[in-house]
Amino acid sequence: LRLHLSSTSPTGYRGISWEPTTRRHRAQRTHRGAIIMLGWFDTAVEGAVAYARAVGEALELPEGRLEVAEGLRLHLSRTNSTGYKGVYEDAHGTFQAQLRSSSMGGASSRAIGRSRVSHLGYFDTAVEAAVAYAQAVRAAEESEASAEATEAAAPAVAEAAAPGVPVTAAPL
Repeated sequence: LRLHLSSTSPTGYRGISWEPTTRRHRAQRTHRGAIIMLGWFDTAVEGAVAYARAVGEALELPEGRLEVAEGLRLHLSRTNSTGYKGVYEDAHGTFQAQLRSSSMGGASSRAIGRSRVSHLGYFDTAVEAAVAYAQAVRAAEESEASAEATEAAAPAVAEAAAPGVPVTAAPL
């Protein structure tokens, strides 16, 4: 199922609007000039899925967006009103992306509630902010994998540099 993205809609999806009076997302489409109501949804993503099912999958991503989104996994959230993890709508109707990461690493920092917030920027749509969040997550995962590979290779590098000298790992 392909969701119909929109660069002009504040929700980031075609046919989806936020209704402040109901505090829900409305999905609707037009057919031969008539507006067809598709329903009310807690998140923009749920509404976008209903819209995509109602109109089919013919629309493509806007030019330039496909290259950015291709290969990224957008992080959906059922509890966030934007429908995306790390994406928040501010009082001015713009969307900001934030990446929260543990400042001390591992489960211990989450247990004591310490985390670092990286502000990734402001965006016109929730989808654009979600793409920025996904790119930041990918970069963090690649950086972590690179650090682990370097740490794992350190004894072999030391052995190659000084053959025959015992190599021991010092605690960090």
